[in-house]
Amino acid sequence: MKKMKITQLLIISSILIATITGCKKDKDEPAPIPQISDNRVFIANEGPFQTGTGTVSIFYRDSLKVLNNVFEQVNGEVLGNIVQSIEVFNEKAYIVVNNANKIEVVDEKDFVSTATIEGIVLPRYFLGINNTKAYVTSWNNVVSVIDLNTNTEIKTIPTGTGPEKMLLSGNKVFVLNQGGFGIDSTITVIDTQTDNVIATINVEKKPTGIQLDMNGKVWVMCSGNGWNGWPQPDDTEGHFICINPDDYSIEEDFAFPTTSEHPEKLIINKNENILYYKYPGGVYSFDINSTELNLTLLIDRPAGFYGLGFDNSTEYIYATDPLDFVQDGWFFRYNAVTGTAVDSFKVGIIPGEFYFN
Repeated sequence: MKKMKITQLLIISSILIATITGCKKDKDEPAPIPQISDNRVFIANEGPFQTGTGTVSIFYRDSLKVLNNVFEQVNGEVLGNIVQSIEVFNEKAYIVVNNANKIEVVDEKDFVSTATIEGIVLPRYFLGINNTKAYVTSWNNVVSVIDLNTNTEIKTIPTGTGPEKMLLSGNKVFVLNQGGFGIDSTITVIDTQTDNVIATINVEKKPTGIQLDMNGKVWVMCSGNGWNGWPQPDDTEGHFICINPDDYSIEEDFAFPTTSEHPEKLIINKNENILYYKYPGGVYSFDINSTELNLTLLIDRPAGFYGLGFDNSTEYIYATDPLDFVQDGWFFRYNAVTGTAVDSFKVGIIPGEFYFN
């Protein structure tokens, strides 16, 4: 009888261990990544500055669900510090990891890692040029030319200081030289056929946003010298300018009214006739046919925003709040016509840039 009880206890213990182990395995398995969909938005979360790792989140427009920390869940390793931006080109997602001096290349549909582009000093933004070539801005004051077949840097093109966002227009790429740790006030123009600089455009201080409108004109937001919330005697006002991409002449120049408040970022709507930007108090809009700045708030939010994006699929404005830059942040969606809030979602630490499928 005693032997029978011991046997029964052993059987019951084995079942319990198997059950617990089974439950643990299910819990630890990475969440599945659905196949490529037109309803996905990628969010680049920078991560804590100089410590920890950045992440990528995926937001699904149809189900209104968010999947966080996607790269690590799929590949079993962290991205590193800081995830500056993400861009999709030729069915590959290029995740630019700034402080780690690399770009992680993943399959767009399942986020499985396929390559790592290394050796670029403080990379910032990726721009696909053609099936075999891409440009990456680097705070080494160059644009790196990337061979997409080998995922290696094959050439560097000199720019101004702290090159950031780029805009492709025909066979030309316009590179904003924001200044890096200082201040610049130029735009480098590169011929994509020769990978050589063909012009340098002098603009106002700290160009931080660039968009192409429906007429083929290039709009640039220059933030001016200084930082919002920290006024200094040498601050300068922001400028919103329109450039002719053919002869590089400045056709419009709208100056902001004060040196203590600085406009930032620049996005454009689906019809490419309304631009949006950050300015103290929230988000403002600008019609490309306007003859003066519109200083009436579209989205009223005294605390302001960090990242800004426009989703052509829903025609919503996306804006992020990093909270204290330590805990997980949020992104918000707004009606681009009325400025009315739609909804909000928690993502990773310091959400900054979007990519819209």
